[in-house]
Amino acid sequence: MKTYAGVGEEIERIRNTRGLTQEALAARAGISRSRLSKVESGKIQPSGPWITAVASALEVDASVLYQQPSEVDELDGIVPTVRRVVSSVDPLPGIDPDPIDKLRKTVAKVSRWRHAGAYANISAVLPDLVDQLLVATDRDGAAAYELLVTAYRAGNTLSHKMGHYDLSTIATDRMVWAASRTEDPLLLATAQYVRTAALARVGETRRAILVTDKTIADVEEYADSRVGAAVLSALHMRRAGLAATFADGDTADTHFAEAHKLGAKAGDGQVHGTVVGPTNVKLFELAAAIDLGRLDRAHEIASATTLPDDYPEERQAHYWLDLARLHLNDGQPDAAVSDLQNAFEAAPEYFRKSRAGRAAFDAAAVRQRRVSDGLRALAGRAGFQG
Repeated sequence: MKTYAGVGEEIERIRNTRGLTQEALAARAGISRSRLSKVESGKIQPSGPWITAVASALEVDASVLYQQPSEVDELDGIVPTVRRVVSSVDPLPGIDPDPIDKLRKTVAKVSRWRHAGAYANISAVLPDLVDQLLVATDRDGAAAYELLVTAYRAGNTLSHKMGHYDLSTIATDRMVWAASRTEDPLLLATAQYVRTAALARVGETRRAILVTDKTIADVEEYADSRVGAAVLSALHMRRAGLAATFADGDTADTHFAEAHKLGAKAGDGQVHGTVVGPTNVKLFELAAAIDLGRLDRAHEIASATTLPDDYPEERQAHYWLDLARLHLNDGQPDAAVSDLQNAFEAAPEYFRKSRAGRAAFDAAAVRQRRVSDGLRALAGRAGFQG
């Protein structure tokens, strides 16, 4: 089976062309040299934010490190749609928007599709929906702007799932713009939560940390309400994950403690389109434990985690991809293949476009002594070339 250059191999190759030692690159990226060494040697599978931090230090786009082919499929037509959505801020003349209640139902459907990883469905309705909502802001004010936040968030999801991180940062800026017109500080904080992920994806991790810290301080007074606790829990999860990227375990632990406390108060569910609650905190903590090299702790978290039957499909896929990463780092490629199959079953469209999924797939293929029938079957179902 054909596979592609591992992330670690590409990092080492580019690092050498830049004349950088591992110590020098680690210092530039703000990461540990020992973890860099393990990634370059193929012993561990890094996370997306970690790869982005290294790519920024090497002054290349993260896509260069993945070194995967451009695989054209039916989803690639989404990108022009996203460009139209994120460029939309001015109401077009001649549009008669649907009543606000009907627009709200359409936005709710888009939100469900986003959590299910149904990107083609979103693409089919999003441009017209955004155009209607922009006109509806004159008629319905804050109610239409609130719906616009969710619509732009769907544009952000399409952007970064297709690997267009520049569009993702624009989409999250649009979210912040719309949220600022609702006079809802917790919705604005949610928009900033999404924006920090976009910043981290383009290597602006330190800026993402500053924005997260400021946003936490801005909404800390709302911690006693369920919505406030939910939003603050998500922000503390984000801050913990950003700390883990830089191997700052103590800071990660501090913020996870807050996230757990607030998440328990909020309960499992969704607030402003964000999955919240104790289960999601565990999933974030699992990813961070892997990033920090705390594999025993990661296994403890995984063993103690049961996903609810109705848990959003995309979050399920994230969970299984992190388990695959854990098993690869543990030297268990066969178990990782099973995890990858579960990730595909949970959210096929998401899996097909996920760089993390493809990187884990290639790592499993390299590490299996003999490429298994299961991995070959997954390659066919996912449409991977090779």
